[in-house]
Amino acid sequence: MVINLSLRSGDWMRQLYLRDHDTDLHGTTVIRNYQGRSLYLLVGKWGALHDVLSLYSISGDLLAEVKQLSFGIIPKFALFKDRQKVGTVSKSLGFVREVIYIKGLSWVVVGSPFSGKYRVFKKNHLVFSIQPVAFTGDYYHELKVKNEEDEPLAILVASVLQHWARRKQSSPLRVHWGSVATGNDACLGYQIEPSQLKKQK
Repeated sequence: MVINLSLRSGDWMRQLYLRDHDTDLHGTTVIRNYQGRSLYLLVGKWGALHDVLSLYSISGDLLAEVKQLSFGIIPKFALFKDRQKVGTVSKSLGFVREVIYIKGLSWVVVGSPFSGKYRVFKKNHLVFSIQPVAFTGDYYHELKVKNEEDEPLAILVASVLQHWARRKQSSPLRVHWGSVATGNDACLGYQIEPSQLKKQK
């Protein structure tokens, strides 16, 4: 399988921000856009067989779910959209660089658990990308999603990857609400504006 990892500078992707759900003591995580507007609610927990994370619209409609099917060296999760099973995802044994195939969706995840940066493709087309960022001390994952209809499953896949990620990752980029990533980053096809890299007071 050959995957084209390039990304045209003219491609537009919507930015979403997902806080580390594992550290949320209330069991509910709000997903926001780059302006800070609340778009989705992620509810649930990990830790036991058949535990479920559910994604709701901000108005309370159930959009998608991910259910833990097994534990062990290669844990498995099932993805549901509109209450129908649409795919399964299992952890790879990659150490520095992971390549994960999501059955049912035909999505291929390429990235590193150390950097927390991933890109997800269907054939040669980018579906979404993930990278860690920091907002005034809080730790988030920034998702850039090509099509809005893919956002629910993208958020759930990102949550699974986030759950697997090693805690000692490289320092996240510092950004602020209202900022838009542009340019051509070496890993994700984007760069953060220089003003976003200044130390926060």
